Amino acid sequence: MKPLYAIGALVVFFVFGFYISFYSSEFTFEIAEKTSGGGRTPAAIKKNYDFSGYEGSALHLAMKNRLMAGAKVVYENHDVGVEFGHFVVKAGDGTKEFACQRYSQIVLQFQGEGMAVSGEPSTMEVQGNCEISRDINSIAAVWIPVSKIVGEPVSDGEFDFREGRPVKVSFANVAEQWPNLWQLKSVKLVDPSGKNTEVKIDFQELKSMEAKPFLVEFR
Repeated sequence: MKPLYAIGALVVFFVFGFYISFYSSEFTFEIAEKTSGGGRTPAAIKKNYDFSGYEGSALHLAMKNRLMAGAKVVYENHDVGVEFGHFVVKAGDGTKEFACQRYSQIVLQFQGEGMAVSGEPSTMEVQGNCEISRDINSIAAVWIPVSKIVGEPVSDGEFDFREGRPVKVSFANVAEQWPNLWQLKSVKLVDPSGKNTEVKIDFQELKSMEAKPFLVEFR
């Protein structure tokens, strides 16, 4: 029976020790917050992507640099998407919020390579939702449904795709065929409510951030 007493004593000491360490101020530790979003809270983002302590021009510069530092092109079948770096800012009530909670829309401007009409370059504007990726450190790809676009007659105008991945795509100065290669000319994060000033990266800023042109391809 002695082994059983020994085991029982060990269990008692273990429970007692855990109780002391849990409630003692000398043995503090952080308890992770559980949320309905699976832990997708601003506190979970990488610390160097947390700009809640920034203000003014320093904040805008940090946001722009982070957007492009995480920018990449992804392809799925014939469609193409553009991802961007995500970050956290200070909300109006002093708490922290994700960029996509403040700016619900993202607008991209592209220029067609080697295409022009009456001397005016072909342009494409893509307007989609700013959504958090599975990796909260990234903004989910804004998808351009190339497979649907190239099946339509080549013309100026707007496509409003509402099924699957909602997005609006507008074209100007296109003729005869869709350009295959498009260069990114600007990026905007927009708050439709107007409460927050948009974050815009223009072409000159893009050139200073990117070693080479940021291109997407209609495959």
